[in-house]
Amino acid sequence: MEIVRYDPRKDKEELMKLAIAFADRSYLPFEESRFKREIEQRVLDLKLRNSIILAKEDGNIIGAGTFSPYNDDFGNPHCIVHQVLTYKEDAYNKGIEETVMRELFKYIKNTMNISQIEIACDPKDSRFQSILMKLGIKRSKLYLYEHQL
Repeated sequence: MEIVRYDPRKDKEELMKLAIAFADRSYLPFEESRFKREIEQRVLDLKLRNSIILAKEDGNIIGAGTFSPYNDDFGNPHCIVHQVLTYKEDAYNKGIEETVMRELFKYIKNTMNISQIEIACDPKDSRFQSILMKLGIKRSKLYLYEHQL
């Protein structure tokens, strides 16, 4: 498995196929046009484009990781690390998610200069929880509430 940065000329279509295949396992709603627009916007900013981490095997994308940086109202930098996109059959056994997340963490810390990350995890997803525990990530004491407007 090889870890590389996203290249919009080579990887665009394959990343879209991976996202569509992953959509049914995501805890977030998926809309192809919104995903495409988000990736196109990230490509315009070199730091964000380089933050799209891909796992490749035999030249094919088998995993992809992204994050969203933001500042709170006091100007403190924060970062949400999103679920690593994988094909269902490849996910856990090959260690794709763990490898991609480790690379994302290095990029967030060294390039983005952000030391605190947030990761959303479905409480029913014990597989993902075990990956987080393996990476030394603990459940936050903060509670997140959400509401549909």
